[in-house]
Amino acid sequence: MHCTDTETHVARKAHRCMSCGELIAVGDKYNRWRCYDSGDAGTVKMHPECYTAHCESAEGLGGGPWEFSPYSHQRGSAA
Repeated sequence: MHCTDTETHVARKAHRCMSCGELIAVGDKYNRWRCYDSGDAGTVKMHPECYTAHCESAEGLGGGPWEFSPYSHQRGSAA
């Protein structure tokens, strides 16, 4: 699997956070990256605080790439 670098965008339309499942409203910042695996492609969009929570959790496991179950986490705490 290959994933692109994470980019920060401002929502021009409503999206759903792939981590917590809550709304990313128009005008909100969000993190986005794309993944490619054996001909399949997907785009992941997350609140910045959800993305940070996953990254911090991965640091406790040695860092590096991490996986998550879509729509199954509580929203991270805003900084």
